[in-house]
Amino acid sequence: MTSHPQARHRDRARAHAIPAADPRPLQWLAIAGLTLALLAGLAIAQTARAATWTLDGATSFLSFASIKAQDIGEVHSFGDLSGSVGEDGSAEVAIDLASVSTGIDLRNERMREMLFNVAQFPVATISANVPLDSLMEMPVGDSAVRDVTAQLTLAGESNDLAMPMMVTRLGEGRVMVQPLQLLMVQADDYALGEGIRKLREVAGLEHISHAVPATFTLVFTRD
Repeated sequence: MTSHPQARHRDRARAHAIPAADPRPLQWLAIAGLTLALLAGLAIAQTARAATWTLDGATSFLSFASIKAQDIGEVHSFGDLSGSVGEDGSAEVAIDLASVSTGIDLRNERMREMLFNVAQFPVATISANVPLDSLMEMPVGDSAVRDVTAQLTLAGESNDLAMPMMVTRLGEGRVMVQPLQLLMVQADDYALGEGIRKLREVAGLEHISHAVPATFTLVFTRD
């Protein structure tokens, strides 16, 4: 059966009237995807530039000495350190005072209870500004010296300690921080005088120095 010429004309008109698919939604999707990819790349790059650092407690240490009976010196340490350095260079190291190690269990117990009063003040902190990221252009093995004012908070008291520090780049994303000289901590600045008196009496000693030499080595790893 042959279709009527007018019907064929109407069919062709309807076919021409169907609009073509609009390409703009696909273009917008492509642009949105590219924008998200660029933003993600920028976020990753910013994170890499603003890295934070975590203290490696296994290779870090803090030690101090006590001097008794005028000329008998003994070295002690803390076994539990933790800390970090933020992207702005702000560093904080926490010292678990209950981890004090003197080589004698009874003396450890006496220091925890009579000197540090760990039940009330379990942690001491050292706060400072150490911009580690700015030193990562140094060759591995090289060191730089920075004058740093740190704040030691101990037994509820806080005082500033001026200390030149040496920062050594140990490897990719790994640095070591050390003071260039011994730190002299005055026990009376941290209300520890009474605790020293108690230790002296219980041990039957005439003298324990209130000046306490201390030093540390801190190793940080970039996250």
